[in-house]
Amino acid sequence: MAESILSTLKSDAIVGPERHRFRLLSSLGEHPYGSCWKAEDLATSSKTEVMLLFLPDVLSRQQSCVEELRKLVILARKCKHPNALDCYGLFSHKGAIFVAFESIDGLTLAKMLDNNQAQKLKPEQKQGLVIQIGKALDAFHRDTRKSHSSLSPELIFISSGKGVRVMMLGWRHIVDEFLDLIPGEPRYRQYQAPEGFDPLPTTQKSDLYAFAAMIYHLYSGKPAFLLNDDEKSRFQRELKAPTQLDEHQWQYLQAALSPDQDTRPANAMVLLKQLYALSAKDSEADSDEQSSVDADTTDQTNEQRSDVEDGNNKSSDHWLISKLPSGLIKPFSRLSKLTQGFGNKTRMLSLFFAGLLLGLLISLMLRPNTTQFTNEILRLENELISTQAMLEALQQQPLSAPEIDESPEPAMEIDDLLAENNDTQASYQPVAAQPTNRQTLQDTESPESLIRFQDFFGESGVAPMMQELPQGEFLMGDLNRIGDDNERPVREIIFEYRFAIGVHEVTFAEYDQFAAATGRDLPDDAGWGRGDRPVINVSWEDARDYARWLRDVTGQPYRLPTEAEWEYAARAGTGSAWWWGNELEPGMAVCDGCGTQWDGQQTAPVGQLPANAWGLQDMHGNVEEWVEDCYSDHYTSAPEDGSAMHMGNCNLRVLRGGSWFDIPRVIRSSSRYRQEINLRQHTFGFRVAVDLHEAP
Repeated sequence: MAESILSTLKSDAIVGPERHRFRLLSSLGEHPYGSCWKAEDLATSSKTEVMLLFLPDVLSRQQSCVEELRKLVILARKCKHPNALDCYGLFSHKGAIFVAFESIDGLTLAKMLDNNQAQKLKPEQKQGLVIQIGKALDAFHRDTRKSHSSLSPELIFISSGKGVRVMMLGWRHIVDEFLDLIPGEPRYRQYQAPEGFDPLPTTQKSDLYAFAAMIYHLYSGKPAFLLNDDEKSRFQRELKAPTQLDEHQWQYLQAALSPDQDTRPANAMVLLKQLYALSAKDSEADSDEQSSVDADTTDQTNEQRSDVEDGNNKSSDHWLISKLPSGLIKPFSRLSKLTQGFGNKTRMLSLFFAGLLLGLLISLMLRPNTTQFTNEILRLENELISTQAMLEALQQQPLSAPEIDESPEPAMEIDDLLAENNDTQASYQPVAAQPTNRQTLQDTESPESLIRFQDFFGESGVAPMMQELPQGEFLMGDLNRIGDDNERPVREIIFEYRFAIGVHEVTFAEYDQFAAATGRDLPDDAGWGRGDRPVINVSWEDARDYARWLRDVTGQPYRLPTEAEWEYAARAGTGSAWWWGNELEPGMAVCDGCGTQWDGQQTAPVGQLPANAWGLQDMHGNVEEWVEDCYSDHYTSAPEDGSAMHMGNCNLRVLRGGSWFDIPRVIRSSSRYRQEINLRQHTFGFRVAVDLHEAP
């Protein structure tokens, strides 16, 4: 059990799966999310030092937590930045779950704040620390297009010789339901934005709020909010200005701490430029100079340049400034500095535009409400800084094709553990593999060809015919604005792995051999016949068990397709309502009103109607098809890598494609429905998928 393993961890112990072992060196102490150990990676030739974070027992025992952590690890590994903590993978050992990271010291910003060590840092050290955190956060947003959701000082590691490393795992998604059960005390709620108290997913601007709250804590010596403060405190509490920040810095930090997301800076770099007047050259440095913040040696500093170059346009600036009222000269001078990274023509246009806008604000100076005027100035500065940041990003973007990292990624060893947990359920008992022969049905000489194959096992066992799908990306959801709310928001899915999906739905002939082999009842065919008709009256659990059985007897990784995989296959490269277009065409599908002899009456034998561009049949209509995903009534927090959704209501699973009983609107590519996992109906069927780690 996980509990016994964690209690016996000691130096020189060997942990990890057989294919990837680690030797524990020394304990780095307890962390709010588990126990940290320094270790040697024995799978590398040089025995690289790493840090291992072992999850608390209560989290290791929760399959949903482990599966969600696997997704977060994949997401974290997409962030490539010097100040982002490198995450190597998720591993298991005799029930214990742990994450491997690059080797770092165990010191966190949280410990420094608790021990008042942060107050001993020099101004340039604090600035260096904040800049590195901000750049890492922006890199995470850019590389993953996700919010962190759990940013807090305990995830900011400070190592001698390495500077700052930010752990890019959104622990909130894992521990929110178990905060009272885990031994540690995560603090992300102490720094979260007011919208973070809402169950809906947070945004990248929510991370900006948490970032600003940490900056406030660092410069004031005390947190803006306590751990148990609720959402109201974010609106009602009036924070005092930190003595180490000047008036303008405090105004910018207050804007980042605004309960209104729209008034917060566009990104961390915008806030950093406001706080420290960073020049374009500084913003390009991207952590080339690491901070030397060190708990033991506070005399080491990281020199951060904060002077802004004056440029060569003082005369033109002076001409514009001379035309402004005296009350606008100071704010316009600040705006002038913000544009110094632009070209001459662009800069003059920007300054002229700013001058016109500021001129329109003259009337506000005549009113007693000066707060409104100040807010307008800040808003305008934010817009100009954001524009400059975007221009700089465009100028820095390379014109050549990006380099591809071809180094093999560490294996995700957690899949075997999940399979073990699933197989302990009473509905299915694992069986021994049988001799299997895979027959390829298409020419494989051309690298462009998509392989079609079928596995034959034992004396007479036959698996469904499978079709390889091309790797690529697509837009998933209601592209045509005629769907339901649960088909939104539209998002881009990127497949970076190879898989195949059934050419048609699993038939009675294919399913009945499973039922006979496992001693379960044959599903009712409603009097329509068996053989090559799609199996019906099967629950999600039945479909899952069939896929497991097929995996076991063939030795191949068969499974249910994910929802993203299913829609990718159904669309076959199209963006229309159905794969053939946006208008219903008779005889293309079996539904109530699709123009076939089976409409609204019964299922059709598989393969009777035209295939889509990838050779798949009956993706629309005939039977509704179970997929792996737990049901959620929106896509806001759904994965974007093609994996299944394991959050939401997992007692409800997703059905795709509609059936012979449904109207045409229900059989669209993006249409989706849900049902209980143990429910059987004469419209329910499924098809299978299989991972292709090697060419068939």
